Amino acid sequence: MSNDKLVYKTDINLVFDNDCLASFIWVKRIDILVNLYNGRMFIPQVVVDEFSFMKRYSKYKWVYEEVVDAINADLFKVIKIDSNHQAFFEYNKLVNMGKGKGESAAIAIAKTMDNYTACNNLKDIRPFIENNEINNLFTFDILFEYYHKNNSSIEEIEKIISKMRNKKRKLPDIKFKDYIKENFHNIIFDYVYNDHKDTLDELD
Repeated sequence: MSNDKLVYKTDINLVFDNDCLASFIWVKRIDILVNLYNGRMFIPQVVVDEFSFMKRYSKYKWVYEEVVDAINADLFKVIKIDSNHQAFFEYNKLVNMGKGKGESAAIAIAKTMDNYTACNNLKDIRPFIENNEINNLFTFDILFEYYHKNNSSIEEIEKIISKMRNKKRKLPDIKFKDYIKENFHNIIFDYVYNDHKDTLDELD
């Protein structure tokens, strides 16, 4: 992970892809995102369209309705990439490369508007991260920021992760405490790990 870990930059704007946003929508914890990024969350129109697919199923249409309600409450700003949008060329280039429309839109917006992606699809975004074309937060990164800033417990976050996995969300096959140790305690924000070190060590 980069030493310039974005999870600590309180002024970042996040462009959500379907998979990351869905992790929170499916377990009805959009409050976590609002707590951390209120007023700085964006969602491409094509991602909204992907969620609209859930309207076909009476059992799951609430997922799409949750997204619409969040948009109507101004929690997310929707960005439509049309021919006049600055991300239009980049978006079409990525789609023609075989990238998913949601990932393509999030990446194109992030690259052209100096925002950051919130995406779990590492396969699609890894080259852009490694080439320093975009910066990205995964669901676990967001959960860590919530854990730290709200003084939550490891157990609370693990319960959220368990619920996400039960809803078939694709997450790293690693315990949350191990993710913290691997990604957050040997970087420039070492004091954050130290603040919680006793709790983490007790769980070993």
